[in-house]
Amino acid sequence: MVEFRMRTTALTLTLALALEAQPSSKQAQVDQLFAALNTHTPGCAVGVAQNGTTALTAGYGMADLERNVPITPGTIFESGSVAKQFTAAALMLLAQQGKISLDDPMSKYLPELTVPFTIRQVLSHVSGIREWRPLATFGGTPEGTHVYTNQDLLRMAAQQRALNFDPGTNYSYTNTGFNISTILIERVTGKTFPQYTDEQIFKPLAMTHTRWRDDFRKIIPNRALAYGRGPDGTLAQQTPIENIIGAGGLLTTVGDLLKWNENFTHAKVGGLDFVKAQQTPATLSTGRKITYAAGLSVTDDEVSHSGATGGYRTWLGRYPKQAVSVAVLCNSAQANPTALGRETARLWTGVPAPARPVSTYSPSNLRALTGMYRRLRDNTATDINLKDGNLIFGENTDLIPAALNQFRAGEAVYAFEANRLRVTNPNDDVLYEKVEPAQPTAQELSTLAGNYSSTETGSTITVLATDKLAYRLGVDAPVPLKPTFRDTFVTPTGASFHFLKDSAGKLTALSIGEDRVWDLRFTRVQ
Repeated sequence: MVEFRMRTTALTLTLALALEAQPSSKQAQVDQLFAALNTHTPGCAVGVAQNGTTALTAGYGMADLERNVPITPGTIFESGSVAKQFTAAALMLLAQQGKISLDDPMSKYLPELTVPFTIRQVLSHVSGIREWRPLATFGGTPEGTHVYTNQDLLRMAAQQRALNFDPGTNYSYTNTGFNISTILIERVTGKTFPQYTDEQIFKPLAMTHTRWRDDFRKIIPNRALAYGRGPDGTLAQQTPIENIIGAGGLLTTVGDLLKWNENFTHAKVGGLDFVKAQQTPATLSTGRKITYAAGLSVTDDEVSHSGATGGYRTWLGRYPKQAVSVAVLCNSAQANPTALGRETARLWTGVPAPARPVSTYSPSNLRALTGMYRRLRDNTATDINLKDGNLIFGENTDLIPAALNQFRAGEAVYAFEANRLRVTNPNDDVLYEKVEPAQPTAQELSTLAGNYSSTETGSTITVLATDKLAYRLGVDAPVPLKPTFRDTFVTPTGASFHFLKDSAGKLTALSIGEDRVWDLRFTRVQ
């Protein structure tokens, strides 16, 4: 019998539930993992399946805090980037049907694009295409100020004349390619993207509670609202108000996601070759094999993907060796569904959590590694500090000693050498160099003031200088810029403003960089 339990004290248990067998030890342990979620908090739904049979479903916390609606296993959440595997599957099904080739350039079907990359490169984030959100921000209409559609994102992509890197040579996670892929599918099939995926994926797998959020205003029964903490620490709604789908925007339940995961075993949709291809990680042109496949992260032990949009946080994982699947869907920006999902999975897989090494470093050894480090590809700066005897990268990444001058944080390895730092991730290597923090004078700041324009965003940024630096877009209020290292500043959201000079020392341009947009150029015009 499928175990079912609801940990919400606002709910009165029925006689039928009272007569159910006492929860198993696994149920009690799952309850403990989610114990912080209650009638005063948003929460999560969790589902577990083993050998194709549902082993547990449960709801914790509230779907709607205003109306006192509890989360149940049937609550609908927005998926965030868990959706990418479905968009990837839709493209791969089109290729299987002979209607496209994954090695076709995207521009074959989206001639608006002027930069070259293939469909296959989009599926594994090796296309180099820039993330749309920074483009929207520095174009003057940030996310949340406009109800964006996928057509808007295609127009942004069509304005781009450069990529983060040559396609296939590197990895950079981005939503843009997945979003505009929905338009490709519609042009090829003559159907809407929701229609095509419903016919090809959701209906065959009886995913009856799954649909795309193609109109945020639609009423969706049993949908959880999303929440996050405001600057003052109080909860506020963070439910997306946009009509963007493909990279995210999937509305679903934990039960439906478990059905999808089971398809990787029985391959009702697509067949065995299809599911094998979707789980085959990409190989860069350098020969390096990464862990990202087609909308999925794949390691020897786990196939998974996390998601975040608005205040929703999600995770879907599968452990093929133990035939275990876990889905966690949350409506709190403070939730960590990846950690919750993996801890839940351990109860069924029996795989213990990795032990934390004991540090043998002296404080003086660690102190020598602290300081400000510049990420070479985008000029963002990160501080490394010493706290309670541990190195902290940025605000909260705890670096765990692994070897001499080598540390770990999750799957990443941080290796220090002289004044350089190499961070090796499953999908790329990121280089940093140690830099001296800058303290520019008012005179030095004044030389940076002026207007900077970009045809790739269609906007002009005005840089203002007094005793501090700020930038303004149009009639918006000025945004402060904090100095990091020489000629470089950081915005409140973490983007870098790096001012470029020619060989004669003349200021010529502004390069804006962040994790998913490496070098967005604005030319100085005044």
